[in-house]
Amino acid sequence: MGVSIAAHTPKKIVKATILQSSKPIRHLDDPVRVKKKEILWLDKIYFLRGNELKNPVYGYLGYTNNFIIFFDTDMVLDSDKYIHFVVYSDDGFRLSLDGKSLMEYLGDRPYSKNEVVVPVSKGRHHLRVKYFQGFGQLGVAAFYGVGNTKEKALVAKLHFIGVDSDGVKFVKQ
Repeated sequence: MGVSIAAHTPKKIVKATILQSSKPIRHLDDPVRVKKKEILWLDKIYFLRGNELKNPVYGYLGYTNNFIIFFDTDMVLDSDKYIHFVVYSDDGFRLSLDGKSLMEYLGDRPYSKNEVVVPVSKGRHHLRVKYFQGFGQLGVAAFYGVGNTKEKALVAKLHFIGVDSDGVKFVKQ
């Protein structure tokens, strides 16, 4: 007996657009010759480390190399805050808020961490993480912590991007 996909579909918080390239990708901004496009809805930005793209909800997705994922979501802050963004990736990524790049790693690398703390004003903001996988191991996870000061944001509990916290709510699509 089959299982309904609805039982496994997460909340529509983060739109993940996956573009498989027929040409090798070695840099975040390499042109992509799209041979396959897929859109998934996620509740958080989290793909396990490994040899094939795997998500806790969807399982193995069949992607192993030469693809880009655009993660898009909107978040609402109830007041001005400092946000501590943390991205782990293998290979490169760019995190941007309202179209402004906040941090990036452009090339191939093993699973590594980048972080930045930025002031963010009250209201609605669009968050995008662009991630690419060239070859070899892969994985990506994105987190945030929030505080009223830079120092408090740095030591705040980290949440997956897509998961609400005190003062930050993600918009269901």
